[in-house]
Formats: sequence, C-alpha cells, structure tokens
Amino acid sequence: MLTNIKKITFILLIIIVLSSTAVIAFDDGSFYAEQKETATTIIGDLKPEIRVFDDGDLERNLSGNLDISYPGNKHSFQLITDFQIGAAKEIEFNELNYQYFGNKYSLLLGKHRVIWGKGDQLHVLDNINPEDLSDFYNPDYKDRQIGEEMIKIDRYFRNGNANLEFIYTPDFEGHRLAEDPDSPLGNWIINPFADKISISALKSATNYSETEIIRQVEAAVKEEEQQFGLRFTDTRGGTDYGFSYYHGYLREPSYDPAAFNTGSNPFTNNPAQNRDIFSQLLDAADLHYDQVDVFGFEMARVIASINSRFELAYYNTDDSSGNDPTIRNNKVAWVIGGDRDLPISNLNLNIQFTGEKILDDSQIEANNAADLQYNQDGDYLTNRAVVKLEDSYQNEKIIPQITWVYNLSDHDYSLENAVEYELKQDLVMKFSHKIFNGDQNTDFGQFDDNDFSSISLHYSF
Repeated sequence: MLTNIKKITFILLIIIVLSSTAVIAFDDGSFYAEQKETATTIIGDLKPEIRVFDDGDLERNLSGNLDISYPGNKHSFQLITDFQIGAAKEIEFNELNYQYFGNKYSLLLGKHRVIWGKGDQLHVLDNINPEDLSDFYNPDYKDRQIGEEMIKIDRYFRNGNANLEFIYTPDFEGHRLAEDPDSPLGNWIINPFADKISISALKSATNYSETEIIRQVEAAVKEEEQQFGLRFTDTRGGTDYGFSYYHGYLREPSYDPAAFNTGSNPFTNNPAQNRDIFSQLLDAADLHYDQVDVFGFEMARVIASINSRFELAYYNTDDSSGNDPTIRNNKVAWVIGGDRDLPISNLNLNIQFTGEKILDDSQIEANNAADLQYNQDGDYLTNRAVVKLEDSYQNEKIIPQITWVYNLSDHDYSLENAVEYELKQDLVMKFSHKIFNGDQNTDFGQFDDNDFSSISLHYSF
C-alpha cells in the first residue's frame, strides 16, 4: 500500500512540474519561439528470430521497440516501448519521461535507463537499473536494462566538459529472472538457491511448475524502496574520468542458508504437504536485498593506440565485519581493458577483464556452510575475461565477429560466432552459433545443454 502511495505521489509530482514548466514556457514565449521547427519523431526496430537448439528444439521469437519522442531545445518528451515474445514481461515501457534543458543544467522526470561507467557492455559501477535476464546474457547490455521511475538532475560545468549528475528513484526492483522453461527464447531459468537445493527437486516434491517456483521465490523477497546516486564526470588532457556514489541495494537476493542445511530431506511423499513445507522454507530463508553503498572511480583514455577503459568500485554492505552469514560481505570489483584496430583487414580486438574480491573471507570460512557466500575451494576472488574479435567487409555491409567469455576461476565459458550482413539500408540479417560449457553449478555451465544456432532479421524504421 505504501509503495502505491509513493508511486501516485511521484506521478502527481511529475504532472505538477510538467504543468508549471509548460505555463512558464508559454508565458515567456520560448516554448514556441525556440521549438517551432521541432517535430515529433517515430522510429523503431523489429527483429524476428529463429533458434535451433542442439537437442533439435526449434523456437521462433519476435522482439522490437517503438520510440516516440519530441526532441525540443528546451523541453523534450520520450516514450520507448520494448517488447520481447517469451520474456518474463513481454511488453515494457522502459522510457516514459519529460526533460527540461536549462543553460547549465537539465532535469528529467519519469521512467528512464541510465548506464554509469566506462566499460564496454561490462560494468561494476552501473547500479541504478535492474536487468531482465529472461534471455540470460544473450541480448546486448542496454537491451537488458529495465527502466526505473526517477528524478535526474544534471549540472554542467566548463562548457559541458564536466557534469554533476544526481538520480533518485522512489522504488527499487531486483533483477528479473526467466521463469518459463518453454519460452520461445529457450530455457534460461537460473536457480536462485545455487547448490543449496535444486529446482528439479522442488518441482518433484511439490508438483509445482518451474514457473510457479520462480514466482513464489520472487514473491518471498522482501520489497525495498528508494535508491539514489551521485556521479561527477570530467574530461581533461584527453582523459575521461569520473567519481560516483550509489546508495541502494544489491539486486541479487540474499537468504539464510541454514533454512536448507537441515541435514536431511525436508520433504515427504505428499505434494500438498510439501507445498506447505516449501512455503515454510521460504519464510525461514528470509529472502531480502542487502543494503549497499558503492564508491566508484572510472577512467577512459587512448594509451598506445588502445582505447583503454577502467572501473573500480568498493561495495560496502551492512556486514562490514563479515560475520553475518545471511548478508553479503564487502567487496572490491573492477573492469579493465580496451580495444584497438589491428593492421590486418579491418580487424578490431576488444579485451576486457572484470572481477571481484570478497573481503573478510576468513569470517566466511569460520561460518562454513552456514554462510551464504561459502566456497568449498576457499576461493573468494573471481575474474572473467571477455574477448571480442570483429572484422568488416564491403564498407561494413558484412561484419563477422567472435565473442568469448571465460571465467578464470570456474573454467566455464560461452563462445559465439556471428556474421551480420546488410541486405539493404535498415535491414540486417544475422547468423550466429553460441555454445556454453562448464560444470553444472557455474554461470555458463548450467546452460551446457542450451547451445543454439540462430538466424534473425533486424529491420529499423
């Protein structure tokens, strides 16, 4: 109820501000005088796709977006509707906002997506928006972002070279998980309890579908509200750099592992009784989002012909001492890498590394299996390499590319070979084959059976 009241208040605030700014603009004549040549634009994309999985399963899906905007000099409005057949939420209004542009500042009110950090589709500073994981990591980074209702204020300095950005959102939402094993996108369901208990065991015991299990888990997570962030970026001497602060929550729920460490199978042979037991397990697990403060630094610069990128973040949770087994410890996370053109054909090589070090891991070891982050190998340092090699022919009408993502600790990976071919202006055909490999309890290994080939058309209008 409180959440609904805050949403209504937020919407009313937008209406009041819109009304007042419109009146002011009308009174001083600037609204029509400065924007009389501005026209509403309507653009969009359509992307039909066919996927053939290695088990012979053939799936057809359709995605796209519609972007309606009024890009005025002082006032702008934007509405972007994204749709993806087979997603957990098939239609999403990711952008629905009003923006006012002053001489040295801008104000945005409404639903919006923001990306912080200098990484190339790889970030540790970007915490404002949740991700839609209905199709795992297959879509591009921005396409996975879910819009948040927000107030965003930008203050510009040094003729626009420097910017101080403030963002406040009245609500908070965790990452959205895939929930349909029969989705046209494929089965990308992620077990939220990792190795504590399998979804197949829950399905067998309760006779619930996988969809119902995921929905019950998501419904059991305690709701949180409000997040805000402050970011300063500047450019000096060919170096782009920035500092940021975020206050909100980790988007992956935490829980009490003791609820599942009973030492024996908690279920009976009675599915109806097991459903009650499952509900009790969720209550005992106390699913919640950990509060966090993130302090960040970012930088980008051309070094020795390499477009270099760097992000560094310190995550400070409520478990600063590291001895609470139900709250994630503080950690340091980073992204480092870059891309450069090679002296062969039109090749471009992009290599990035991202990783994190969980702090106070001795406390985790002391808690043993009772700790949410306990690792049997005692390894609390993770590193991931992302390598992309791309070429182009016939004035970029043909673009072949190879993308390899490898986890150095768990030795699991994904590998995609793709070719894009521009049939004509605004119409691109893409062929790709993607494989996943690794142990069952790893990020990519859990989808070892999801290798697929695809053909898609991307039409822009």
